[in-house]
Amino acid sequence: MKVTMDEQRCIRCGFCETIAPEVFSLDGSMVARVKMELIPWHLRDLIYQAAEECPENAIRVID
Repeated sequence: MKVTMDEQRCIRCGFCETIAPEVFSLDGSMVARVKMELIPWHLRDLIYQAAEECPENAIRVID
């Protein structure tokens, strides 16, 4: 599983980082970033939750 972040759509609300801090982070300029290229299986449900709760649909999950 891979996940990408559309930085142009991101409104920097921080939901993704709150839900899955192992995978997402807001950098110093408050831009959300994906911290790992391949997502471990045990974080799968959190990634789907973060994508679903993103108000701007900026998170894309690729199985």
